[in-house]
Order: sequence, then C-alpha cells, then structure tokens
Amino acid sequence: MQANGYLDFHTHVLPGVDDGSKDMEMTKAMLQKAYEEGVRTILATSHHYPGRTKQDPQERLALVKQVDKIAKEISPDMKVLPGNEIYYRENIVEELKNGTVLPLADTKYVLVEFNPNEHYKRIYQGISELIQYGYYPVIAHVERVGTLISNKSHMKELIEMSCYMQANSESFMGGFFDKQSKTLLALMKENMIHFIGSDCHNLSSRPPRMEACVKKLYKKLPKETVDRVLIRNQELFLQNKFL
Repeated sequence: MQANGYLDFHTHVLPGVDDGSKDMEMTKAMLQKAYEEGVRTILATSHHYPGRTKQDPQERLALVKQVDKIAKEISPDMKVLPGNEIYYRENIVEELKNGTVLPLADTKYVLVEFNPNEHYKRIYQGISELIQYGYYPVIAHVERVGTLISNKSHMKELIEMSCYMQANSESFMGGFFDKQSKTLLALMKENMIHFIGSDCHNLSSRPPRMEACVKKLYKKLPKETVDRVLIRNQELFLQNKFL
C-alpha cells in the first residue's frame, strides 16, 4: 500500500440513494472493507439520473458528512468526499453551474457516465462543452464505452483535449486470455488511464476491491507508470490541478 493509501475514484457507498449501499450498516461494512483494501480516500459518486434517483444535492452533501464521520471512526486518516456519477445529457453544464449535480470533491473534476453504445460524435460534443466551461471531465468506467475502448484514436483525441479516463479495478483482474484486462493494461502503459475506482455497490457481487488490482498493476507494468496513476494523479486531483 502507498504511504497515504489509495484513492477510490468511483464508489456507491452512500446509503439508500441509488443501487449501491442499502443502509448505513452496509455502508459501514463497505468502508471497513475498503480500509482493509488500502483505501484511505473515497469519492462517494452516487448516480445522478434525472427522474430516477433522489436529486437534492444538499441532502447528498449532508449524507456524505455522516458517512465521512463513520469513516473517521474506522480510522482518523480515512475520508469520504462528495461527488456524482452523472449520466450524460445536453444540459449537464447548466446543472453543474446551478449546483443540481456535484463535481468531485468540490473541484472542477466531473465524473461523466456515457451509454455504452453512445455515438462518438455526441461524446466529443459533450466533453468539448464541459472543457469549454472550465470543467475537467473524467469518463466513468471507460472500458464499457464501446466507441472508445475499441478505437484508441478516439480516446487519444479526447485526452489531448484534457479529458481523463477512469477504469474499474475489477476490469483489470481478468485471466490470461481476458481481452479487456490486456487492453486496459496496454492503455495504462500509454498513459491513457488516469484514475482507478472500484465502482463498488455492495460487499458481494461488487465489493470495494482494490489491493489485488494494485498488486497486478505493479507486477505487469513499470513502477513509474503505476505510481503516476496511484500517487501523482491522485495528488493533482485533490489539489484541483491539471494532470
């Protein structure tokens, strides 16, 4: 584990607000598991689907404070920070400006989820608009977005615009013949994966798993490559700076 622990960039630990943690008891158990996995900073990125989930941002911020207090009871060096996993739509900038949806950890970073079958033209237009208005977009679990993971030139074009890519830790854990894992390792080696999150929803089917992924990364990739994602990028993000 790194000296300051890992940053879990994508989680659903807030209780009762989406398809993640069901109650505060589950949340506490997920936080404990995350701590055991070496995680010390957690972004509580609850889903934001208009009309499908509770949307009051002030309630979410208050809930994050409650969950952060529980994290501090597990360990004083553990913290939970606010955010949303925002399902992309055309008015996303306006929603960010008026506070309807939350950026990550009160920074300019924004975690954006796209439909797996979304056309690249719409992704490009959406990312361009976010950047134009001063936000730092991060595409959630990029391995699920077909037009990006199957077309490296598309990913490169977005990255050159100052868009970042987040991958799920579990997606790196495939076996020897797993194409997705090999693809992500190759992309990370080329500095095309910038953040890793567990995307945890519970303790069974989608737990906060991190340590096994980190060990595999250090085994398969140069140390400086992994350090860039797990240390440098984490520090720059928390300082609200460009990578």
